[in-house]
Amino acid sequence: MKKLVCLVLAIVMLMAMAVCASAEFKFERKIDIVCPWGVGGGADSTIRPMATLLQDILGVPVNVVNVEGAAGVNGVEYTYKQPADGYTFMLGTQSLFMQDMSGTTSMNFKEEFVPVDVLVHSINIIAASKKSMDKYGVTNWEELSAYINEHPFEVSVAMLTATGVDGASLGQATADMWLLETPYSGGSEANSALVGGHCDLSITGTDEIAGLIESGDIVPILALCENRMSIYPDMQCTGELGIESYMGPWRAIFAKTGTPQEAIDAMVAAIEEARQMPAWQEFIKNAAYDQRAVPTVEELPTFVEAEWKALRDYMSEQGTLTKDYPELQ
Repeated sequence: MKKLVCLVLAIVMLMAMAVCASAEFKFERKIDIVCPWGVGGGADSTIRPMATLLQDILGVPVNVVNVEGAAGVNGVEYTYKQPADGYTFMLGTQSLFMQDMSGTTSMNFKEEFVPVDVLVHSINIIAASKKSMDKYGVTNWEELSAYINEHPFEVSVAMLTATGVDGASLGQATADMWLLETPYSGGSEANSALVGGHCDLSITGTDEIAGLIESGDIVPILALCENRMSIYPDMQCTGELGIESYMGPWRAIFAKTGTPQEAIDAMVAAIEEARQMPAWQEFIKNAAYDQRAVPTVEELPTFVEAEWKALRDYMSEQGTLTKDYPELQ
């Protein structure tokens, strides 16, 4: 009996030591967070304020490494080549899922990267040129939809890429509508076209055109979300109109598969602490990222799997699915 008691005590002590070791995990050198898109874009503008807060919390430098190109794939490939030692993380969106299923990555992204925590989940909107709305005599999405159906291919929509989340959400929201798709090289070019009335519609985030909305040059006309946005209460949303389009870009921290769980747990704890800080609360409010809740760490696996499947099904319908995963079928 005495030996059994000693054995139980030893096991308890070992378990306690393991818990303490995990709780006391400390980063000892700089951490890199790879951003697969350029400086100044929405992704970069999201990770930089978070990196500053993480640096203060963790007590080591947290560097943002921009590796742009190939619609995010270059950043994925760069991160994949780094050791899975807990000192390299990556910012990612579900657009990378689509790139992977398009066959543009050298690895199976779904198997080689794990989501750690979602930072923001934004809402895509369809924005309209004020000049165009005046020309067509419409004031909301329902009226514009009726006009489009009566005037096929007269109303134009700016297209930046059809292989990302923006293209997918636009396709869902405007299914069976006869729009004239007009290619543009970037968001600033498309916005200029809308301001001048040279293009009628675009899909974007409110944070990217807030100034143009305030000036009245661009009008937010449809939010792709379940409920109206509190910051634009007059804008209709897909939820109230029965349109099955709710997809909006979310930005999450990813780690390579094989990264020590202790490092991941420490990073998650730091992110969750940073969320509560006034600087982060002000940032998400100013960028309208507070209009949609992010999944909790516990909800994350189910949330991400559902996103994979939704995008897989969309790409299959569009005939763009090159790489498939059996578990998503």
